[in-house]
Amino acid sequence: MTQRLAGLQRDFLGHLRNQPGGLPQAITPGGRIDVSRRLHIYHHAYRARLTEVLQDVFERTWAYLGDEAFAAVAMAFIDDHPPAATTLQDFGQALPAWLAKRFPDDAEIAEVAMLDAMLRTAFEAANATPLTLADFATLTAEQWARIGLAFHPSVHQVPLTHNAASIWEALDQALVPPPAARLDSETWLLVWRKDWRPHFITVGEIEALALQQLLAGRSFAATCVELDARFQGGGAVQRIGVALRQWIDDQLIVGLRDRDAV
Repeated sequence: MTQRLAGLQRDFLGHLRNQPGGLPQAITPGGRIDVSRRLHIYHHAYRARLTEVLQDVFERTWAYLGDEAFAAVAMAFIDDHPPAATTLQDFGQALPAWLAKRFPDDAEIAEVAMLDAMLRTAFEAANATPLTLADFATLTAEQWARIGLAFHPSVHQVPLTHNAASIWEALDQALVPPPAARLDSETWLLVWRKDWRPHFITVGEIEALALQQLLAGRSFAATCVELDARFQGGGAVQRIGVALRQWIDDQLIVGLRDRDAV
């Protein structure tokens, strides 16, 4: 009995995923709705629910592609990446990378989707109490030579190649988005949560590299020394100092860590 039930469950899941099996023959016919119609109802409901999940997480991507194109994308993605967990919390995480492969000549689509996903992840990240300027005011020169920064769990940054941030902002305000365009210089997207609301900005190369090193656990002083040497005459230390003040104001920093001296 147990084996038969397990077989029926596998056949039912296969039917939902467009995998032919013996399910129709295992169902007793009768009633006002025939077997094929009953199976179609479940098949449609499965896809409709998963599409709703994608629409919820990737709302701006949906708006950018439009109803018909997004529905086609959702159906294809569901077939390629059916849910593998008992909950739908993480369903759709692979969509941005999948879109990058599906639309290689329209990279902004995947980047808009990536921003949608990162904002949702930031909203759901663990909470942490941010530091204030007062927490830095008493640090000695010796301490500044050693400290590293602990960032809020919601903080993430990724590189951008197109004006996806501008497209997303226009869609968020129900405006016509600007034409897709490749960015002239290296730009990174920084996402975090402040006061329980996700935020994002684009940052330049120096700030992005500083964040990469600090997020990896390097000390603040060592980061400044390396980037100052890399960008000789580029005002890297001053730029990092301005960025630090902004990180504090934006509640990105939640702790100080003792690191090796420079």
